[in-house]
Amino acid sequence: MLQYVFGYVMLPLKDVSDAIRGEYITKKSTKAGNIPVILGGQEPAYYIDKSNHTGEIVVIARSGVSAGFVSYWNEPIFITDGFGYEAKGGLTIPKFLFYVLKNRETELNAMKRGAGVPHVSGEALGQVMLAVPTLKEQARIVSILDRFDVLCNDLTSGLPAEIEARQRQYEYYRDKLLTFKELNP
Repeated sequence: MLQYVFGYVMLPLKDVSDAIRGEYITKKSTKAGNIPVILGGQEPAYYIDKSNHTGEIVVIARSGVSAGFVSYWNEPIFITDGFGYEAKGGLTIPKFLFYVLKNRETELNAMKRGAGVPHVSGEALGQVMLAVPTLKEQARIVSILDRFDVLCNDLTSGLPAEIEARQRQYEYYRDKLLTFKELNP
């Protein structure tokens, strides 16, 4: 109801998602495979033959320099040193949850505590307040941000489209600059 009156409602992360804590594993205790292991860094640490999550999920790195780093996955993964957040149906869209948390990544990184290997706590993350608009508005926001992401980061579509646009712009101005009115003798 508040969403329809005010456009959004402020809710803690724990109320709009189900948290999954990663499982401890070592590379030695697993078999190589094609499932990415999310170990807290910005890229998969290595690949193994089993997963502990399938489907859309937002992962926040738990410890180390990258603590608070936010990533989105929509494939089988194995979460180890992080917290996974599945959007609760009817409240949030997974990709919207990702964009909102990614936007607050600096704040999440600043939440890390401890000497040696700093970490963020699941309890503290669960208390992070998020502005949650209607599902329709979330879908609209995700659509816009997904298009921007493709334009900015997908070398196969964003960059060629930009090069093509600049080429057309160049040809337009070249033609304008090199077109002269004929003088009538």
